[in-house]
Amino acid sequence: GSTPNAGDEPPPAPPEAAPARPDAKTAAESPDHAGDAAASTGATTATVLPALTPLTDCRACPELHRPDPESERDLSNVAREVSNVVMEAAQDLGLTLDVSARAGRGEPPTDDELVEAAKSGWVFSPRVSVQRKDVTVRIVAVAPGSSVVLARSAEFSREDIEVKVVLMMRDLYGAARGGRRPPIPTPEANEHAVVHAARSRGRAVLALNAAALGGYVGFSLQRAGGSNDARLTYPLIALGTGIGLGGSMIVADEWDVGLGDAWYLSAGTWWPALGALLVAHGEPDRKRFLYGSGAAGGGLALATVSLTFGGIGEGSAVVAHSGGAFGLLLGGITDLAIQGRTDLTPSSGMGVGAITGVILSGALARFTPSQASSRVLLVDLSAGLGALTGAAVASPLVFGDDVGKTRNRLWLSTIALGTFIGAGVGLFSTQDHTAQKESALPTSVAPFAGVVAVTPRPDGSVVPATGVGVRGVW
Repeated sequence: GSTPNAGDEPPPAPPEAAPARPDAKTAAESPDHAGDAAASTGATTATVLPALTPLTDCRACPELHRPDPESERDLSNVAREVSNVVMEAAQDLGLTLDVSARAGRGEPPTDDELVEAAKSGWVFSPRVSVQRKDVTVRIVAVAPGSSVVLARSAEFSREDIEVKVVLMMRDLYGAARGGRRPPIPTPEANEHAVVHAARSRGRAVLALNAAALGGYVGFSLQRAGGSNDARLTYPLIALGTGIGLGGSMIVADEWDVGLGDAWYLSAGTWWPALGALLVAHGEPDRKRFLYGSGAAGGGLALATVSLTFGGIGEGSAVVAHSGGAFGLLLGGITDLAIQGRTDLTPSSGMGVGAITGVILSGALARFTPSQASSRVLLVDLSAGLGALTGAAVASPLVFGDDVGKTRNRLWLSTIALGTFIGAGVGLFSTQDHTAQKESALPTSVAPFAGVVAVTPRPDGSVVPATGVGVRGVW
């Protein structure tokens, strides 16, 4: 059984029905006036009436067409879903819902009532009918200030309710605007609005270093007390590791710690700690480990202050580690050169060099543009090869029985010089010469000879000044 509002022809009106107002025409009778009426108003509000079902929409239908209680509940659920989709579609069209007039009286409004209600904004009245697995939806709409009643009917499956109802609403909206559908907004291409870098990518590196530092601090505290009891050593190490790991998790959640930031913090922690242990090599263990812990804490604080000025790239973090490593090497070479010997372990020089190197390289990494980590590693490799080459070239100086302080110092100086030469070669060979050539201005310089200036006289004449020089652009 069908109903008047389910897409079929309505039954004859009962005799007591009031005639429709003459100016309440249908869309088929005056299609040209629909767009004009809609365009003449700037109203953007919309009223969506409750979805009507055949049980309330067809009082004159025979009794056998009335649904059973189970079907009536199913129909009510479908009607509620259609009403929600119609309201969402109206909002998608840029309309503001007016919920103050949604209360219905349980029977379909007349055309005159719809036209009267549309004086202040759009009016949508959906009608729903369920036939087995299919749904018939009919939406009646009136544009703001219009006297034309628009209607759109469609039959589809229940799975397509959301898509089909939205299309029906767009059709009605476009018909009221003279057949022009509302434009579909196309978002501007913006990769950064869709792709986001992972937050705290250095979480794992930070956790590893923080846990190791916590364990070392726990071990140092146990050693500082002069105790070697294993029953205290391992619990203190475990406690320190847990505190360091938990602290790193809190830091990673509170701040965005990049991978370069985490490695930069590790450089500021471990190279000063190693340097302090080497400098205090001759001290008792209970003092030496405390010196290492204090240096680690101070370096970590200094690196944290540096990060407050902005994040550090991965290449800059490698620069900080390279500075600590080569500072360790050059500090040891300097210490041996001062003593003029090569048969000792320069603990003090290596420690001072590691601390000085990581501080200077950390400052360099902070205040210079970040480089690619691969380039920094290639420069480190070149510097190391330069040191080995210098040691090989000057090795005859340390052969023989008459090796003295002077020859030892020459050999050590050659190693240091080879390190700097290798680093310079690495920097030059890893430059992007193509980009420099493209960005550089053309160079053109040529010598010339002749008049280079003139000197005016009081009588108006000039005296030429000749000379030679070069001119051009470089």
